[in-house]
Amino acid sequence: MLMPLSVDGSVALMPAVATYFSTGIEPVQMSMSSLVLGVAVGQLVYGPLSDRYGRKPIILFGILFYTLFAAICSQAPNVESLIFLRFLQGFFACSGVIVARAVIRDLFDREAGARLFALIMGIHGIMPTIAPAVSGWITEEFGWQSVFWAMSLFGIFTGLAILFGLSETNSEKDLRALNLKSMMCNFRGIINDSVFRSHAVCASFMYGALMAYYAGAPVCFIEYLGLTPKVVGIVMAIPMVFYCAAQITVARFVHVVGIEKLIRIGTCIGSLASGALLLFVLLGVINIYTLMSPIVVILVALAFVVPSTTAGAMSPFAKIAGAASSLLGFIQFLAAAAGMFLIAVLNNGTPLPMAGVIFVCAVGAFLSYFSFIRTIR
Repeated sequence: MLMPLSVDGSVALMPAVATYFSTGIEPVQMSMSSLVLGVAVGQLVYGPLSDRYGRKPIILFGILFYTLFAAICSQAPNVESLIFLRFLQGFFACSGVIVARAVIRDLFDREAGARLFALIMGIHGIMPTIAPAVSGWITEEFGWQSVFWAMSLFGIFTGLAILFGLSETNSEKDLRALNLKSMMCNFRGIINDSVFRSHAVCASFMYGALMAYYAGAPVCFIEYLGLTPKVVGIVMAIPMVFYCAAQITVARFVHVVGIEKLIRIGTCIGSLASGALLLFVLLGVINIYTLMSPIVVILVALAFVVPSTTAGAMSPFAKIAGAASSLLGFIQFLAAAAGMFLIAVLNNGTPLPMAGVIFVCAVGAFLSYFSFIRTIR
């Protein structure tokens, strides 16, 4: 939950940060992009480390430094420093994301893995549901710096939960996992696998759509519609409730439906919903209902696509699950960082940049399924 806490918990405080540093919203949006870029880069590191030293110690290492840098972010002297510190926060936050996927691959096969990925993402969805509302309340009552202290405290709680609640699952540590030549060979073999590549591309487009929503939400809801941070937090919780319900549904029925069909359904409804969102914005029919209704459907589509593409991408790599998880995460969050960067660059004070980037990403996921995944036999 550390990564969604870091992303979703930042949405409501972005205008307050911009006001505090006497700057526009764009540099603060860049700090969000920097956070996600840190997540992307970090994922190349933690997978091989967990293959070599085990899953549990690597998660604890990441949590320790996440907790430290979350606290330091609250003391950032300017927005440039905040951008750099958020990169480091993201770099350490992603240890749990990477190693959790490797743990599942250590223990379960392809279909069971998809069920577990969906279940974990349903639990993971609790944080995006509550974080915007809680951070909005904290920002209004105690200032934006207090949100980072809350992140640090949650890091301590998570570290204790891992320390006492997680068993080591890597029973065959790869002594060559950190050898640079071996790492490059592993990454090259993974990226050359058509099953991995096709599923990773589809998932990356969906992650790009999700992060474009998070980056564009402050402009749409706070600056354009004039909602308060508290109200924005409540509004953003609504699609996450549907997201969690969809994840739990996927977990129950993936073994019956199959991951390919789930990806097909998800990419189809995601592209249609993103088209509706863009159409509403272009026609000037912009209110909380026309913005959030398509977003709800897009997040349901995400719940269908991401666990299935993750399981599909990782299924060929039982012995180097950490490296496969690292490369998959890097590709996904590099695309997500690019989407957030585009939102900041294209920002014109309206919902149009957000709607446009979401549409491009959702249609990209749809096309990647029919061009690549569907052709795999």
